[in-house]
Amino acid sequence: MAEEPVEDKKKSSFIMNAVLFSAALLVPAIIGLVVFKMWLLPTLSGPAVEDEPVEVVDDAFPIGMTDVVFDEIQVSVQSDDPDVVPPLLVVKVALSCATPETAAKVTEKKSYFEAEILKYHQGRTRSELNDPMVQNSILEQIKQQSNILLKKMDPMVEMTVLRAMHLKYMIVDL
Repeated sequence: MAEEPVEDKKKSSFIMNAVLFSAALLVPAIIGLVVFKMWLLPTLSGPAVEDEPVEVVDDAFPIGMTDVVFDEIQVSVQSDDPDVVPPLLVVKVALSCATPETAAKVTEKKSYFEAEILKYHQGRTRSELNDPMVQNSILEQIKQQSNILLKKMDPMVEMTVLRAMHLKYMIVDL
């Protein structure tokens, strides 16, 4: 009979050790999970975003948007070497107008807009014209100047050029 209490003590100490071992593993794991969920995860995911209604854009372009395509323009490119025939820039530009009324006004006064297109392409070197940043800058300047012209033509009516695009853009060596 004396052996039975020893076996009970061994069994109870084994169970106690198993419980303590499990608790020693589970408690830090649970604490780590709570810390990760409450503190680390929000920090890593960035600032909290409130649920605000988001505008859904069905079309990237306005419904009445109309393009006005200009005739091809040829411009002499500035050359560094005076003995070489300067290359020729052949360019075709289109303006995207917000409304058909704006497109009608641009078409009506097409010569003014063609002069602006020519002005921003003239006097440039080949290296400038080959640079995509300069090409984008030219288009942005054409768009801004077109909007200024439209405002001068009819200040009471809201007319806007949304975008200027190169439809053709090539430098030709002669």
